[in-house]
Order: sequence, then C-alpha cells, then structure tokens
Amino acid sequence: MLAFYLLAIVSLLVGTAAIYMALIEPFPVSWLYWHYFIRKPIVWTILAGTLAWGLLQPQFPLALIGPLMLMALGVVLTYRMHQSVVFHAIDFPAEADAEDLPLRDEMEIAVVDYGGVTRAYALDHLIHHHIINDRFGDSIVAVTYCAMCRSIIPFDVTEIGPLFVGSYKNANMIVADRKTKTFFQQATFKSVIGKLHPMELTMVPYQILTWGELKASGHVPKFCRFTTRDLRPFELPVHGLWTRIMSSEVTPGFARVRHDTSLPARTHVVGLREPGLPPIAFKRDDVRTKGVVLLPELGIALVSAGGGVNGFSIRSDKAPLDLELTADNTIRDKTSGSTWNLRGIPIAGELAESLRPIRVSDEYWFSWKLFHPKATLETA
Repeated sequence: MLAFYLLAIVSLLVGTAAIYMALIEPFPVSWLYWHYFIRKPIVWTILAGTLAWGLLQPQFPLALIGPLMLMALGVVLTYRMHQSVVFHAIDFPAEADAEDLPLRDEMEIAVVDYGGVTRAYALDHLIHHHIINDRFGDSIVAVTYCAMCRSIIPFDVTEIGPLFVGSYKNANMIVADRKTKTFFQQATFKSVIGKLHPMELTMVPYQILTWGELKASGHVPKFCRFTTRDLRPFELPVHGLWTRIMSSEVTPGFARVRHDTSLPARTHVVGLREPGLPPIAFKRDDVRTKGVVLLPELGIALVSAGGGVNGFSIRSDKAPLDLELTADNTIRDKTSGSTWNLRGIPIAGELAESLRPIRVSDEYWFSWKLFHPKATLETA
C-alpha cells in the first residue's frame, strides 16, 4: 500500500501546487504555466488507475480506500485551489443604472471611457473576480485588479479575446487569454510564456473616483451590474488571512528582504504609466492634500478632490493649461477661466474640449518599486 499512499501524496501536491508554487519564489513561472495544463490529467490518471487496479484484484483490497480518499481529495483541490477558480473572471456582464445598485459615497469606482462607451466598475465588486471582460463598441477591454498590489489596469484585448486569472507571481496577478492561455504579468503588461510570447498588452486609460465624486460630476455612466452579496468583505480561502496580511508588511510571494523600505510596503502611490513619460510616482495622500500637482515639463497634471487621483494632459494649442481645483471640486484653468468636472468633461468657458486623460496607476509602493526599479518618488 505504500506505493499507493505515495501516489496519493503526489495527487495532493499537484492539487495544491498552484498555491505553493506561486508563493515560493524559487519556483519559476514556467512551472505554473505547465501545471495549468497537466494538473487535471495527472490527478485523474492517478485516481482512475488506482481504482482500476483495485477492481481487477480477485477481492477489492479495503486498505486501498485510504489512498483513494486522498486521491479524490487531490482531484477536488485541483479544481478548487487554482487562481482561475478562486477569482473567477466575469465575461460581458449585464449593465445597470446607478440608482439600481447598492452604492455608497465612499466606494471607489473605476471609470473606463473607450471606443465611444463609458462604463463604471465598483472596486468592491471587481476585487472578488480580479477581471471583468467587457465590450466597448467594437473593442473588448479586460478590467484587471490585483488585490495584493492594488494595481487596477484595463487592457485592450480585442485581438486576443477575454482574459482570466492564470496564476500569481511576485505578489502580482498573472493574466492569461482564454484562446492560447499565454501568461502575462499584469504589472508589466508583458507576456511571460505561451503561444503569443513575446507580446505586450496595451493599457486603456481609466479614472478612479469615489461614488460621491462621480455622482457630483453630473456625468454618471452605466455600471457593471452587482448586488449587495457581491460587496461582501474580500477573503482568501483561509478565513481571516487577508486581514492579517493587509495589516502587516508581509507580501506573499515576494520576500520582505527584497522590499524597498524607503516607504511602508502598502503606501499608496500614484505612478505614471503613459508611454513616453518617465516612471515617476507620488504618494497618493500628498496629491490628495494638494489637489492639483502640475508637471509642466511633462505636460501633465495630477488632480484629486480627496478620493481618486487622475492624470490629465495640460498641453494646448496656446500656453499650457494652468489648472487648479476650486472650492466646489471643479477643475479650472486660471488663464482662460474654463472649467471641467473631475472627469475632465467641460462645464464652461472657451475651452470646450474634454481634458485628455493620462495613464496612471494607483498601487502599493512595494509593487510599484518592484516592477519599476528605476522609478523615482517625487514630492508633490
């Protein structure tokens, strides 16, 4: 029976490998990639082969029941203990009006305006799925949210189709396309392994506002539908583990000795992700306090009314825009007197075009510094 117990242990190791290989740094991503394909055939072969052997014996050996039960558990774990199952991506969800949803003023909302379509996503809903694939006109956008590093990045996936959670490495989600199962590191946009490798995903600009800010802007788009149940507190499979992680400096899958300790690991920073701009970052709270951070040498401004921090281009045909935040939380150009709401949509004045959004990422310091090692932290 020893051989069958050893096979049962193999089955259990295969069934849980998606977790421990993601969390133990020496395991390469390639092992996680191939595990995705072979895990089910291996555990089913072990279970079926063992059961067949027992049935072929003159009398079914009762001692085989123990290994078979462990092998069956291995099959269950294989199906349930994988990131693609734990964080099940949503494809093409129904939309809803804001008044039909359980929204609260302090809830953070990601707003994506792309292909002539504007859609809003409550982060308290998105976090449970990590990915929502949605249609924007003729385009498909995958709105991705890695809970561990707090990076929210929408990708244009029109050419490759919807994404799902493929794995997890370096405390950051790995996304994969459903057609070829190519793995991409979410934080870098770059493929890691698979049929499409090498390839880089294209980030879609988005904005983060609280529901109170979005509501006050006067331009409320359709939402991805969710219910009160979808707003349940976020948890990992082990109850209470997520709360303990978030209250510590621990970053599973990324050793503390590799942290840049100039800031606490979970300090919110806002980093520039716009092509052609340097990867500089600011502490989110500093931008929130200041309201507007002008970077004329880069042609951009970071704007916040105390909730989300968003970036806009300040370039114009004449002089660069000299933006400020007014007492009623509108954006104003001091030179022309033109005003915009927090989403950059014009309200009044001679400048009647919307402000062009700049790609930024609001994420934790440990993640930003890990994936942008040459990035600098600037003072707002």
